[in-house]
Formats: sequence, C-alpha cells, structure tokens
Amino acid sequence: MPTAIHFLNVKPFKGFSCRQWVLVCLLSLGLVSCDSYSKILKNPNLTFKYGKAKEFYLKGEYFKAQPLLEELVSAYRGSELSESIYYYYAYCDFQMGAYLTAAYHFKQFNQLFPASPKVEEMDFMFAYCMYMDSPIYALDQSNSLKAIEGLQLFVNKHPNSLRVDQCNFIIEQLRDKMRLKAYEAAMLFYRMEDYRASAVSLKQLLVEYPDLADREKIKWLITESYYKLASNSIESKKGLRFEQVILAHEALEEEFPNSVYKTQSRAMAREAKAYLTKSNPS
Repeated sequence: MPTAIHFLNVKPFKGFSCRQWVLVCLLSLGLVSCDSYSKILKNPNLTFKYGKAKEFYLKGEYFKAQPLLEELVSAYRGSELSESIYYYYAYCDFQMGAYLTAAYHFKQFNQLFPASPKVEEMDFMFAYCMYMDSPIYALDQSNSLKAIEGLQLFVNKHPNSLRVDQCNFIIEQLRDKMRLKAYEAAMLFYRMEDYRASAVSLKQLLVEYPDLADREKIKWLITESYYKLASNSIESKKGLRFEQVILAHEALEEEFPNSVYKTQSRAMAREAKAYLTKSNPS
C-alpha cells in the first residue's frame, strides 16, 4: 500500500487540474469512510456497536453515534447497560441541537430510571433544553414560559443543587427577553400613533413587570399617549381622556418627583385641567 507521501505525489490524470485531483481523492476517502460506517451499522455484534457508539460520541461525531444508540436503546431495554445507552442517546440529540427531542428524552430518562443518580442532572437538562429552544425576543415566547416553569420547578425540587444559581440566572435572562418583547409590542403602537393602544399596553407592561428599569420613561409615555389621544379626539371624548392625562401625570410625579419628564408632563396636565375647567365652568 502506498504511503501518504507517495499518494500525494501521484501525478493527476491528463486533463485534471491539481484542484480537481484533490477533490477526487477526498471524494474517494469519503466513500471509503461511508462504506466503513455502513459495515458498523450492519454488524450484528451489539457489544461492538455499543463500543463504536461511545467512541463516536466522545469524538463529537454525534450524527454517527445517534443511529447506533437508537438501535441499542431497543436491543438493551431492561438490561444493565440500558441506562448508560439512554444517557448517551439523549445527549446526542442535545449536542446536535434537537433541543425539543432531547428535552423529551431527558424527561423520559427519569421515568425509565427513577432511582438513577443522574435524576437531578436530567431534570436540569430538560429545563435547559427548553431554554435553548427559546427564540429571539421578537418571536413567540411560549417556549420561554415553559423554560421558566421548568427551571423554577427544578429549583423547587432541588433547592440544594449546585445548579440553582445557574437556573436563577437563566430565568432572569428569559424574563428580560419577555420584558423586551412586551415593551417593543407596546412601543410599536406608540410609533404607529395608535395612542389608545399604546397607553393601555404600556400600563399593562408595568403591571406584568413592575421591576422594569425604564419605569420612569414608560410612565411618561403613558402620560404623553393619553395627551395625544385626547388632543386628537372628538369633543364628546376629550373630557374623559384629558382626565386620564391628569391621572397619568400624577402617577408619574408621585413615583418620580424629580423626573426628567416633569416639565413636559406638568405642561400637559395644566392644559388638560384648563380644558376641563372650560368645559365644566361650574
């Protein structure tokens, strides 16, 4: 058999460029590799397959380990090796980014092996998979909610776990993402000049997330939204809406007496009061 050096020194066929020859060589090596892997899949020796599955897994070749482990899960069900096989099987999906499938397997692991010392780890990985599948803030946050629920359940179930701090940190990250989504949704109404929806959404935002860092700005935007809504309303609706301006201003000033928006907010409140006084001279 030629050495690697001899192999690389073989002159390309006439009409082939060096680049084309390298591609042909790589394709040939790939075919040999595929043929070798195919033989492993067809090998009837389960012990051999288990060894190869672990070898592929430890090398990071999860796409090769997964089909072998899937076969072994059924073949070794109820045996001493069953727990170890299922453990690698669940992590293969996780490592390949199939987080929802992995979450299912991590949860299934604890149902199949409730006495396993890995129960805590599996509980964490189930919740962590939901976190990993949580999308960017602009998309639907259903999985973020499920992740928060799973992580909180883990903290409640394993209060002395070393993973509790990590869980709390992730929960806060997810809540930040949901806060941002809610804030952007409310601000979209504001930018679209739908001031009624803007005021309602921003008020709801403060109810759902009372610890928002931008509370002062949001309270100001509520005041401004009500003011713009009132200013552009028909006469029959102006009175009630200017009353909302005054209430929003008072809420802002009560919580933030030195607000940077104090001057604008007071001016709007004065205008609202002047309108109401003129409308109801008695």
